[in-house]
Amino acid sequence: MKYSTLWLSLLAVCSAQAAEEPLAVGDYSLQQAKPAKTERWSCKSCEGDSGWFGEVGLGAGYANDDGATRFRNWVPSQQDSGMLGIFNADLQYRGEGSRYGSLEAKNLGMERFSLALEQGHYDGVRAKMGYSESPFYWNSHGRSVYQPGESPLTQGQLAEFDKEVVRKKLTAGLAYTPKSPWRPYADFSHEKKEATLAYYQPTVPGVGGVPGLLPKPVDGTSTTLVKSGVSYLGKGWLVDLAYNGSLYRTDDTALYYGSVTDPYANERAYEPDNNFHQLSLSGQYNWDRQSLTGRVLSSQASSNGSLTAFRNAPIAQDDFHGEVSTLQADAKWVGRFGRDLTLRAGGEYRDRKDKSDEYAVVGKQRSKSDRTRSKADLEADYRLSRSVKLTTGYQYKADQREQADRRDTDEHTLFLKGRYRPVGALQLGGKLAWSTRNGSDWRHDSDGGNGSPTLRQFYLADRDRVELRTDLGYQFSEGLDASLEGWWAKDDYKEPDIGRSEGKDYGLDLTLNQQFDDNLSGHLFSNLQWISSAQNHAYTGAPDWDPYSTAVRDEITTLGLGLTQKKAFDRDLELGFDYSFAFGRGKTDASKGYDYPDLTSKQHRLEGYALYQLTKQHSLRWDVRYEYFQDVDYLYTGEEPNLGNLNQDYNGYFTAVSWLYKF
Repeated sequence: MKYSTLWLSLLAVCSAQAAEEPLAVGDYSLQQAKPAKTERWSCKSCEGDSGWFGEVGLGAGYANDDGATRFRNWVPSQQDSGMLGIFNADLQYRGEGSRYGSLEAKNLGMERFSLALEQGHYDGVRAKMGYSESPFYWNSHGRSVYQPGESPLTQGQLAEFDKEVVRKKLTAGLAYTPKSPWRPYADFSHEKKEATLAYYQPTVPGVGGVPGLLPKPVDGTSTTLVKSGVSYLGKGWLVDLAYNGSLYRTDDTALYYGSVTDPYANERAYEPDNNFHQLSLSGQYNWDRQSLTGRVLSSQASSNGSLTAFRNAPIAQDDFHGEVSTLQADAKWVGRFGRDLTLRAGGEYRDRKDKSDEYAVVGKQRSKSDRTRSKADLEADYRLSRSVKLTTGYQYKADQREQADRRDTDEHTLFLKGRYRPVGALQLGGKLAWSTRNGSDWRHDSDGGNGSPTLRQFYLADRDRVELRTDLGYQFSEGLDASLEGWWAKDDYKEPDIGRSEGKDYGLDLTLNQQFDDNLSGHLFSNLQWISSAQNHAYTGAPDWDPYSTAVRDEITTLGLGLTQKKAFDRDLELGFDYSFAFGRGKTDASKGYDYPDLTSKQHRLEGYALYQLTKQHSLRWDVRYEYFQDVDYLYTGEEPNLGNLNQDYNGYFTAVSWLYKF
């Protein structure tokens, strides 16, 4: 199994800027009081000046992805290497009365960009429109004997192709705030997807018994989302009636691929057209320091797919009709009793009925996927003193799946949280939780089970879980503060004859923020995480199933630092710098048999900028980005001739200079 996606997701969050300079704790002397920062107090919609306000920027840059399209997830240039132009704008308009408008453009000239326009009155009709395109790349280039963009796909020579998705989205919205309690609104979006995905194949036609890829063109799919409703605001209560709809459409029924002499020799189904409709009624009522919120939802999902497109298919009808109806209701009550005690209670019920065709294939009856879920929770907050607050609670969750190997499962969770926040530099919190999951016996009959009473899925198996979390914050001085978070959790599965026996997840987060002076600030962060699991297996071809076990362990390390310098070199120059490093390793140890190599992932990411204020309205900005990434998956090692460069190893960089004008 490949774990690099999990490791890399930790790197998508860049470190936050250092917090503003805090006031000295306990210093109430007027002689030493600092002036209040009032920049964020202004109400833009209340200011008397009219006209356009904001900033526009025009830039030119250069990018090089080192032959790895994955770098373009961070710098979405339109080509492997070369020059590019960028335009950004963030403008607001204030007119007479409550009239307003806004225009936002992000990264025009790059592959990932967006445009948004809004116009109207705060106390009247407001309309908005937007358009965006967003690409995503999985890795470098894959290889296949089939080439995307052709229908049907036919065998040829091994050639490279890019695994990518580009989403093109158009949005529109309308809201009306009349001089009454009614609040109608409506939103619309239409998204078209152009993509080249990939199926794994155990053999490559014309090459032999080696692994290969089958490109899947996805160019004729679209999703339309509609949301509309009306709210009524009363004194101490409100109610909302809303409709949500989704329509998915695709031009293709099946993906055909084969040899030049018989291109329709093989086929795979595309996702069928489907519709989703949901009607919801929600509300809230407040009285005597208590509140009650509730919601009822009724939804229906349906799909229709043609079955006549598949040659020699043993079908009993020409098409398949799928339909699932869901009814859901939930409520939450909060009551505050005095200054120290707060009680909360909530519940949810969800019933899913599968009404799809059961006999579309000759000789086969499709199992229905009916499911009923119930949830309930109770919680109490009690303030022991001004500095100490305790929270305790209970949660219950029950699931019923008629066709699963286990029909009923229920889970009970107890937790206790504490928060210590004195008038001082220290803050301390923690949480301890214990949960247990059990339910009905395993089905191991020939009709609905898997044939073995000990072969069970981990998400349905009996399990005990213990979780501990803690956090610590401390302000060493007026300019230096730190926070530390840690967690530890263990899952213990009962009767682990075959299946998962235990799992662990633990780690630490550390953050330091330093305000050196009025112009220089810095931050440092680190994350350490370990995820492990153990599983028991059996080989059916050996006497007594010859059991063995495996242990999987992921180790993730992330480090980062950043600096921001204002008034650099005694000029109107601001400098910023951020660096992060991440390393991940996946280990799999088996008690007998194959010795699995490690999976590794390594990333260095550097980002910097320089902003020079020429005048009050004009400024220049220089940006630079650099990324080094490398991962090694032993499943792909040695398979580059027939799979392509699925393992990553690249140095990508980007630089740009922009002119900014502030209205």
